[in-house]
Amino acid sequence: MTTCMKCNVVLTADNWQLSWQKTNHRECKSCKSEYNKISNPKTNPKFNPKRMYVNGKYIKKSHPLHKAGKYKTFNDAAFEGTYKIESIKEGYVYIISNRSWPHWVKIGMAIDAEDRLNSYQTSSPYRDYELEHRVFSSDRRASEQEAHTKAAAICIDRANEWFELSVREAIIILDNLNEHGHSGTPTEADTHTEEDNIQGSLF
Repeated sequence: MTTCMKCNVVLTADNWQLSWQKTNHRECKSCKSEYNKISNPKTNPKFNPKRMYVNGKYIKKSHPLHKAGKYKTFNDAAFEGTYKIESIKEGYVYIISNRSWPHWVKIGMAIDAEDRLNSYQTSSPYRDYELEHRVFSSDRRASEQEAHTKAAAICIDRANEWFELSVREAIIILDNLNEHGHSGTPTEADTHTEEDNIQGSLF
């Protein structure tokens, strides 16, 4: 079952353009139409040129890379601006998977996880990368390093930022990063579960 990447509605022949089906661009006609209305001053008198949109998604002013305009990716915005992406510490640690490589996940960092996902999609004719999970961090590099260390301790194999382990195992790692309240000592659970086994091997 294929769903719209913006509203999660099930995509069918009625709401999914044929050209998008061929490239696996997962966006329904309604979302595309709504984006066109919002971002086009001719059809939207309330269009605010001071707002920022990345790949059709509205970016709040509180975002560290906010800059008025419409961009395909944050990198595009960076090239037109004065700030440097590498100077921003906060962001996300994320998990990305691809059905072409079952049992493997990528654990990486980015200022915006969805923006990073979109950059991966451009390299795949099937647009088959999936953003499985993400957690916010005030120091994305440190959190990514911690996640890599913990993933390396339990994975079957590793290739740079790709780890051979389940999505569930990777999610547990991200949800238990030090910045997210993990004290470094495992707590006893009421029942013995697979999740307990994973956490016990990490912490």
